[in-house]
Amino acid sequence: MKKTWFIALFVLIFAVQATPQFTNVTVEISTDRMPEKERGDLKTLEQLIPAYFKNYTWIENSYGIDIPLKISMFPQSVNMTGAERIFTAQIFISNEVADNRFYEKSFKFVYNTNDPIGHIEMAHSLLSVLDFYGWMMIAAELDTYDPLGGNSAYEKARDVATRAQVSDKAWGWKDRLTDFDELLRVRNYRLSKYAYWMIVDLIDQGKMDEISPAIDRFLNNLTAMFEENARERYTHVFLDAHARDLIRILKDFGTAEQIDRLMALDPDNKDTYQKVLNEK
Repeated sequence: MKKTWFIALFVLIFAVQATPQFTNVTVEISTDRMPEKERGDLKTLEQLIPAYFKNYTWIENSYGIDIPLKISMFPQSVNMTGAERIFTAQIFISNEVADNRFYEKSFKFVYNTNDPIGHIEMAHSLLSVLDFYGWMMIAAELDTYDPLGGNSAYEKARDVATRAQVSDKAWGWKDRLTDFDELLRVRNYRLSKYAYWMIVDLIDQGKMDEISPAIDRFLNNLTAMFEENARERYTHVFLDAHARDLIRILKDFGTAEQIDRLMALDPDNKDTYQKVLNEK
């Protein structure tokens, strides 16, 4: 059960607003390509990053959201520029089910031995990126509780990106802002996510008469999204992550027409859908 109304009400009544937004954070930094000294320092960084997310109140957490977070980093090179040690790495950030994920092929950041890892207001080549994706993850989660509910958190991400883009180490921020703007333009993707989780909540609450209309709303949002862009990537990432659960829902609570609509909208997952439909 993800977020039924009575849990939200309980949380609001008892004001558990200090609940952390990230309690399970896994960080893996591959050091195979690094010199020995850098290997040790990067392993220290690997141990410090989870606390950066966990020991900080990002929002007043009225919904009690808890986002399992996974960060994988693959440093490819390291160079010294004056007193600064600059790493270039691939980085992958996702939530537990990977329906919200981000990948960068060339992430550049400065990290020197014993550099502090804590939240600061000024732009920072590493910490600003962690902040940006932290807010993106929170925004995406809040979108599943209210229609476009992540707007305020997305604005926090924009603020971080805007400051970092005009800093002396603006590496990668033009591309991040481009991706950010693209995501905010796909309004029907965000509404589709909300509609999906509303279906899940209605099933949890046993409100059987409301499930089929909710499925229609989900499919309508999906249709509107794909009429704008049939290959919109965020929507396809979401569908790929939830394909099996989604078709099980339609198999148990939907209609043949709704199943046909889904398969027509998402032919990429047709084999998965058909396999579940054929299960006894």
